[in-house]
Amino acid sequence: MGLIGKIAGSLKGSVGGLLGGAATAAGGLLAAKARNKGYDQYIQTYQDRLQQVKDHRDNLYYQDPTQTAENQVAVTNAQKVLDDATQKAKNTNIVSGGSDEAVALSKQAAQEQVGKMMQQAAVQGAQTKENVWNTGDSQIDQMTNYIATAKKEKALSTAQGITDATSGLAGAASKLPI
Repeated sequence: MGLIGKIAGSLKGSVGGLLGGAATAAGGLLAAKARNKGYDQYIQTYQDRLQQVKDHRDNLYYQDPTQTAENQVAVTNAQKVLDDATQKAKNTNIVSGGSDEAVALSKQAAQEQVGKMMQQAAVQGAQTKENVWNTGDSQIDQMTNYIATAKKEKALSTAQGITDATSGLAGAASKLPI
């Protein structure tokens, strides 16, 4: 084989090596792109859940505990019971000849009971708010850590893809007969 044959054979091997290296580089880049898409979906899922937790925490935290439907029903029912007791006291006083002051004292006691119920609801609401806030913060911290970890892994994956592609091209370039 002559000199031209050797050069042609060498170029043929070099072109094959170069094409192989380019294919390796392209494969590495495509794999990195696919991994990044997976990481993006993973991160978006956690960001969506993070927003849901924040919204739920804020809705519960900033509502007035004395204005919840459950508390309003309890207060209304208690008010009815206390009004009935006051009416009975009024009727008893009429029959037994009691004074208007006794009825007024009974009514005042009923109002104080309703006030105590509202105060207890406010205290329980404050405790619930604190629990809601702490639980929400704990969940938010966990999700923030998951997102940060996923972003770090995505960056490492991208760097590895670039490294793989670069090494494929470098390997191909090293086979050139230059």
